[in-house]
Amino acid sequence: MATSRDRLQAHQFLLQRTVSALVTRETDPEQPPFRLPAGAAVAGIVVSVIALAAAGVYGLLSPGGDHSWQDGKSVIVEKETGTRFVYLNGKLDPVTNYASALLALGSHAATTSVSANSLTGVPRGPRIGIQDAPDALPGPDQVLRDGWTLCSQPGTDLTGATTYRSALLVGHQAPGGTPLGDRALLVQTPETGDEYLVAGGYRHKIAAADAVTVELALGSAPRTRVGAAVVDVLPVGAPLTPIPVPDAGKPSHAVPGRPDLLAGQLLTMENQYYLAETGQLRPITPLEYEIQRAYRPTTGAYGGAEPFPVRLSPIEVSGATVAARPAAADTDPPAARPVFAAGSDRVCLTFAPAASVPSVSVGDELPPPANTTPGRTAGGVALADQVLVPPGTAAVVEVMPSDQAPAGTYAVVTDLGRAYPLSSPDLLDSLGYRGIPPVRIPAGLMARVPQGPGLDHASALRQW
Repeated sequence: MATSRDRLQAHQFLLQRTVSALVTRETDPEQPPFRLPAGAAVAGIVVSVIALAAAGVYGLLSPGGDHSWQDGKSVIVEKETGTRFVYLNGKLDPVTNYASALLALGSHAATTSVSANSLTGVPRGPRIGIQDAPDALPGPDQVLRDGWTLCSQPGTDLTGATTYRSALLVGHQAPGGTPLGDRALLVQTPETGDEYLVAGGYRHKIAAADAVTVELALGSAPRTRVGAAVVDVLPVGAPLTPIPVPDAGKPSHAVPGRPDLLAGQLLTMENQYYLAETGQLRPITPLEYEIQRAYRPTTGAYGGAEPFPVRLSPIEVSGATVAARPAAADTDPPAARPVFAAGSDRVCLTFAPAASVPSVSVGDELPPPANTTPGRTAGGVALADQVLVPPGTAAVVEVMPSDQAPAGTYAVVTDLGRAYPLSSPDLLDSLGYRGIPPVRIPAGLMARVPQGPGLDHASALRQW
């Protein structure tokens, strides 16, 4: 009786004869089909394994076959440790930070990650670079192109006392503010007690000796307290002060046929005001008229009585000696008593690119204090308490010493809130900012940003 094993072998024999008949047209060929291809496949696998093993042994004995990083055009980062190098003059120089690496190479370069084995045996140079230079620089698509905003907001210190902190927003504005427009602010700096009329983007100083006089002329204007670090960035306008009249009370010969006029008196003809002097009439604005009325020495021209306007006819004015009034300038105070904004101690100045005069807004919403600066430089210059740069961005700026200057100095401001001056605008190419127009900002605004070290090619190669 056949066993199961016998039946299996018989089946396999029959199947083999059938396959042979189909493939070779013989039921019992000398060589069964597929025996040679199978042997070739096994042999190929064995050869491949041997080749891979040989390549591995060669890699261990001869590491670092790729030497493309030795072209001197790459920032080299060791994979295992993150150590940064530049390849210069046949050696690897460790470099302190990314910006120094780019400046040392002299042009913008890609970062290449290289294994420690590939760097084995390459001569090493001394550590080079600019200490505290940026270790990260955003790409050109992340460079901020908009204006800057400097704000003052009240807060409290650890003792609960009120303080006035400043925040500088690089490349963006604070939300929620109301533009000042044609209105004005009567500003006092808590640190010094100085007072200013802020109008049209300018600050007009009110001397302490004239404060009572000017405030009487301005009426019941609410005071707005703003930190000195913010007020000092406003461009300086003409001071708001009374016009001195040393000969007040003496006869004025400015208007023929009017011997009754005295120096120091206030005159009016239709909508124009004048201040009488001994030999001429000085045209004054309605606001200057209000200030002169409140000016105590003016009473000397009225026998100690309250000043009032003396009316003149057009004919009298046409025959009078009238001083030429200087042409109106942007730095002049308002001609008339301004409308004052409702009291808010949150004030922001926004400088559009290339603008030297800011737009002023009140009631802006600011983030809570965080990441504060030292407050002042070693030289005593006030810094903004906060410098806010959106994470992952940077600003390329040209710092203008005045609005008449044809050109300024260049700097890069990173998202750490520090500014790094450049020795030349050509260095922007090395940092990856070729062709990016800088944002022009006033020097007074830039002074509120903590300064990092200057960036230049020679310093990047310096050993330390």
